[in-house]
Amino acid sequence: MGRRPARCYRFCKNKPYPKSRYCRGVPDAKIRNFDIGRRKAGVEDFPLTYHCVSRELEQITAEALEAARIQCNKYMVKKANKESFHMRIRCHPFHVNRINKMLSCAGADRLQTGMRQSYGKPYGVSARVRIGQILLSLRTKDAFAPVAMEALRRARMKFPGRQVVVKSKFWGFTDVVREEYEELRDAGKLEIRGQHVKRITPKGKISMVNLMADRE
Repeated sequence: MGRRPARCYRFCKNKPYPKSRYCRGVPDAKIRNFDIGRRKAGVEDFPLTYHCVSRELEQITAEALEAARIQCNKYMVKKANKESFHMRIRCHPFHVNRINKMLSCAGADRLQTGMRQSYGKPYGVSARVRIGQILLSLRTKDAFAPVAMEALRRARMKFPGRQVVVKSKFWGFTDVVREEYEELRDAGKLEIRGQHVKRITPKGKISMVNLMADRE
């Protein structure tokens, strides 16, 4: 029996139905890796960020997320290289889809009950996304801006509904605006923590790090 098309599970019609001790036998999601590319790259390496943003309230299956991940990764590796970007899938498939399996063999009408007791069995998983939610984020160098936009545009084709690719105003995956980042970094007001940074503020336990934070 083939897989049902995604249009059967596209709309957020009912309540979320996650895997639990009551909902057992859920198949694993097709997507297992949510970070691809150069994941351990520091915050200084990739200042430019693009996002793929949902413009619809819908459900996106794990198969579609995996297809988008493969497409984006393949295009970036081909046009740039595998060390020139870091992409993160920002939505996770926790909602369990159900199917009321019907027999199609001869004499099936004697065995099955139609719509009586039609609560289905777990069939797959999908992510419930809202309008304005970020689906994919990709950080890279400024030189690869057109390649990153095209990679996300191609990945967007794997999803139902409407999505837009937007350029982020922040530095990488941080919450610091690009225009302010270098100024704050040179002033010693940022603590670099791998892929992100923490603003040093004059509060909390007094130490040599935050002692001079409020002085210009």
